[in-house]
Amino acid sequence: MSFLSPDLEFFIHSTSSCDVSVEALMRDRSRALQSIAILRLSVSDKVAAIQINYIKVPVAVKNDSNRPVIMDCNYSLRPDDSDLVVKWYLNDVLVYQWIPPQQPQSFGPLKDRLDLTYRATDDPKSVYRAMKIVNPTDEVAGEYKCFVSTFTDEDFSVRHMKVFVPEKSFDIFKSSFDEQFTNFTCLASEVYPAPKLLMYKTYKDEFNKVRFPTIHRELTKHNTRLFSSYVIATAPTKTLNPGTLILCEVRIPGTGYVRIKSLLYYPEGNI
Repeated sequence: MSFLSPDLEFFIHSTSSCDVSVEALMRDRSRALQSIAILRLSVSDKVAAIQINYIKVPVAVKNDSNRPVIMDCNYSLRPDDSDLVVKWYLNDVLVYQWIPPQQPQSFGPLKDRLDLTYRATDDPKSVYRAMKIVNPTDEVAGEYKCFVSTFTDEDFSVRHMKVFVPEKSFDIFKSSFDEQFTNFTCLASEVYPAPKLLMYKTYKDEFNKVRFPTIHRELTKHNTRLFSSYVIATAPTKTLNPGTLILCEVRIPGTGYVRIKSLLYYPEGNI
């Protein structure tokens, strides 16, 4: 039995409940602040961890050009990072390794094909981060991976490089002619990788060129891994005015390599 008035009893009960709620809120707030602090620490640790900023690998280079190629691997380290190791892989095969303060080494497909004295920077922690291939050939095409590690962390990045072989010969000529149709043949030999041939006609300049319908296309792969290809295109003879410019374009996909050859059409022969 309560001797308190109903109003006083309600006030005490409400005050007690409020105290409990405040205590619970304070506990929840404390837990939330701890979680935020842990999250911030984790994010800060990730941001400061070793990371590769970018790698530079040419998309395509000409085979046996006697021009060196440099592949660079730009990375960031924490001040207290130790046991740095920089590795390069070609198609998952180790080809380069640098463990400071030792000198870099070459392996596998790039053994004795690198200039190991090449210095990318003057920073002792990144001086030998890059590879310099003295004379790239088609044997060194493929996927390149830079892998950087320390005692506590690691990172890697991947790029592809193609090594192309321009055509040994390239020609276009009128292959047949009658009152209804005229055929033109374009051929490119000993190319790598497989080329793409396209034929056009134009009356003024290359910006107004029109594709020729192709009636035959053939691609041959030689034992040397090189390709030869030819296409035959046709056009109604009545659409070919004397002096029409016939164009053939050879492209090596994925390399940016393009070459164009042309002839002037005259019914009595080629000029």
